[in-house]
Amino acid sequence: MSGRDIPEEVQAAREEVIEAAARSAEVYGLNGSYGRLYAILYFAEEPLSLDDLADRSGYAKSTVSTAMQAMERLHFIKRRSIPGEGKRLYFEAETDAWRIAQQILNQEVRREFRTMTQALDAAEKHLDEVDHPQAEADLEKIRFLERQYSEWETILDVLTSTTLERLEELFSSLRNLD
Repeated sequence: MSGRDIPEEVQAAREEVIEAAARSAEVYGLNGSYGRLYAILYFAEEPLSLDDLADRSGYAKSTVSTAMQAMERLHFIKRRSIPGEGKRLYFEAETDAWRIAQQILNQEVRREFRTMTQALDAAEKHLDEVDHPQAEADLEKIRFLERQYSEWETILDVLTSTTLERLEELFSSLRNLD
């Protein structure tokens, strides 16, 4: 269904969501164009090409291409090939928000955890052999952070390996304990 076949009221409602998605992207430190392009894909009846997205959004094709690369890395969109279309790239929105969240946790948050735990391990090794009150105080703080990261990693493991339905069940049962 082309944009011309969609009733004006439907188009207005979509535009409300598309604009909100652009503002939401900015809240998370992303370019507003990412949110707008994601929402355009979300409402699309079929995967869209870079040309289609540029046409529908009004953005330059280079802007769309950059946004698609970033959103694909963040798992907000999926790249598709369409038989008979050659090498032309098509994209569609990932509509499972929990899957997006799990992928971000698995890739981005785990990378930060690895970076931090490696630095904490190295710092602990340096300070283990220093006989100075400041070294002892810093070592205590480092060990505290290591324990916190270990606890958070356990939570991260649960979040990235559990379905949303199962988490809802767990939270519901926790609420019932009160």
